[in-house]
Amino acid sequence: MAKILLSQPVPDICLAQFKDKFDITIPDAPMTYDEVMQVIGEYDAYMIIGNKGDKALLDAGKNLKAIANFGVGYDNIDWKYATEKGIAVVNTPTQVTDATAEHTVALIVAAMRGIARSDRELRRGEWISPMFPEFNTAINESTLGILGFGRIGKLVCKKAQGLGMKVIYYDKFRAAPEVEAEYGVTYMELDDVVKTADCISLHMPFIPENHHLFDLAMLKKMKKDAYLVNCARGPIVCEADLVTALKEGIIRGAGLDVYEFEPQISDALKQLDNVVLTPHIASGTMKARVGMAIEALTGLTAVLCGEIPYNVVNKEVCAK
Repeated sequence: MAKILLSQPVPDICLAQFKDKFDITIPDAPMTYDEVMQVIGEYDAYMIIGNKGDKALLDAGKNLKAIANFGVGYDNIDWKYATEKGIAVVNTPTQVTDATAEHTVALIVAAMRGIARSDRELRRGEWISPMFPEFNTAINESTLGILGFGRIGKLVCKKAQGLGMKVIYYDKFRAAPEVEAEYGVTYMELDDVVKTADCISLHMPFIPENHHLFDLAMLKKMKKDAYLVNCARGPIVCEADLVTALKEGIIRGAGLDVYEFEPQISDALKQLDNVVLTPHIASGTMKARVGMAIEALTGLTAVLCGEIPYNVVNKEVCAK
């Protein structure tokens, strides 16, 4: 019976369809990287939750046939090296979509309407209700710029339109005309989206070319009264430059669920009133998390059974 290791506990419901056919090890508490390293050699598959799969771990996993990340992104796994070693890399591309899109829209509303700022003021005993608040921006009839028009970007588009927002977008791979018509969106080049949008929402993957895509120079291209929302990956934004932009009024505000050096967040960022901060919880609903675990395990077990799952990112390994 093939052996599968999970790096953190999951609810029993996630395992129901797998536990009779596979030997699944679930720790009582989250495993550290070093703890995983001590035992990974015994396992045929490994599901990472909040950990990493670097070269050393992949080498230590002498029996590994598949490794899964609990999330859409897989930059915490050295997938190129895994491919060289013939190890399939699996992710969870479909189960996070609804929850992440919901959280993105929540951050858009919270940032543009100054909700977190007002909450903090009230908790300090301050009743601040200016007649003409500069920090409280109308969402209806404003323009949302979506960068990255994949599953999540498309759903954010629909939800934002439900709030009365006009949506423009940029993606390295432009959508087909019929898709643009279906979603009622307008394609623009990257700089044009950045210069035009009242709020920019990031939904692209973190790849080398996107590292610090939003540095001070890019932030200066935004409208001074615009907002930046990031539920994608932290290093797409240079955190130090964002702090400067928020402090100096280069942009009006931001909503962040991901950070450049998470879980560490700069004190300067935490002290700002014009940014809404959440701890990488965009996919954090029970429904989404259970779905992610099942999707990851479905991919892993398919590989172990000699199949090619839809959520394997290096299909060439399975085709051999």
